[in-house]
Amino acid sequence: MLLPDSTEEINRLQALRGYDILDSLPEDDYDHITSLAAQICQSPISLISLVDEKRQWFKSAQGLAMRETPRQFSFCAHAILNPSEPLLISDTRQDVRFASNPFVMGEPHVVFYAGIPLTDSDGFALGSLCVLDNKPRQLTPEQLTALQTLTKQVVNLLALRKANKELQQSEQRYRTLAAELEAQVLTRTQALKNANDQLHKANELLTQANHNLQQFASVASHDLQEPLRKIQSFGSLLQNQYADQLGEGRTYLDRMQSAASRMSVLIRDLLSYSRISALHDRRQLVSLSAIVQTVLVDLELAIAEAGATVQVDALPDILGDAVQLGQLFQNLLSNALKFSQAKTSAPSSSAIPKVPVIQVRVQTLLAKNLPVAVKPALSAPLYFRIDVTDNGIGFEQKHATRIFQVFQRLHGKSEFAGTGIGLAICEKVVTNHGGAITATSRLGQGATFSIYLPN
Repeated sequence: MLLPDSTEEINRLQALRGYDILDSLPEDDYDHITSLAAQICQSPISLISLVDEKRQWFKSAQGLAMRETPRQFSFCAHAILNPSEPLLISDTRQDVRFASNPFVMGEPHVVFYAGIPLTDSDGFALGSLCVLDNKPRQLTPEQLTALQTLTKQVVNLLALRKANKELQQSEQRYRTLAAELEAQVLTRTQALKNANDQLHKANELLTQANHNLQQFASVASHDLQEPLRKIQSFGSLLQNQYADQLGEGRTYLDRMQSAASRMSVLIRDLLSYSRISALHDRRQLVSLSAIVQTVLVDLELAIAEAGATVQVDALPDILGDAVQLGQLFQNLLSNALKFSQAKTSAPSSSAIPKVPVIQVRVQTLLAKNLPVAVKPALSAPLYFRIDVTDNGIGFEQKHATRIFQVFQRLHGKSEFAGTGIGLAICEKVVTNHGGAITATSRLGQGATFSIYLPN
């Protein structure tokens, strides 16, 4: 037996408590497994048993009315001594460890026992999946293999339960942080209204609040991504090793993996959006030609797969942030490729998809010649106008303003991937550089995104 005060047993009990499952209500997923184990092994009793300090508690019990027994009479307490091997006893009456056990001598008269340890990813045996009978017998190799497979399913259920608990805790931390930050913003806003003479101090506090918000975004991203990674990892394990055994459940597993992947991309894009702050003192002379060439290298495979032609003018040097400007052109050129005509089905069987052509053109405009609707963030006598034009599917002009809002999409997820954040990032970058961005398009005739930057 494991000594109750041994380091190994203390660590095992701590691991068991981490699953928050002891004394929980019955659940169909576990009951289905014990029912299947009883049928496969042709046994009247099947149990999912978890062993704590003083008892063995049954998460699921088929053919047995009791919910727990003292640990000193537990067969599973012996099974967990060797986490990597099954405990098989053909006749407990012939085994000195169990011959005088009250559950052998009396009800339910356990004569045969077969238990597979529930060993988690850290190597801790939490309990066992076991089958019992009131007569001597042995399992066939096929029955033993099936029982071991069902045991792995129980361990996977426990792991998913733990991951879900961690996700709920992360969400609670997220809500608490959000409430605290909202309270801080309300308090500081009121202070600004009531004390104009303290404007300088209030601005310093606001700067600290922005720093806190960035920290909040990073913490939220990490805390949400970690449970997602676990869900995706366990989902991949189920897909790779147990796909044939899942039956119709495989469809739900695929949908779960797809949803987790979309949420991961959304969290990453939101974090990118939140990290785009004002330039302050980070401005330096940046070559837009060099930035666009770097982006085209990154998109080289996508351009080749689309069979696209990209034509780029000699672009100017401007004062700005190279990282943010890289995000700007990365999103615009990626969008041009994503919505290229060649990637959509032809409107009729005789129509031939156009070869994608993307153009990046530049011209210089006087401030007085800017379009009436263009309102740059900073005034300047001259502006560079940089047009990114494609011959793709386009969109209706009435959506031209809406597409720069966060989470705004003109197409369903099944048509084109994305989170609806990329163009919002573009507008934020252009605004940070004192400029403006507009979009013009006609459905089926491509789109032009025009960037106006102070010269």
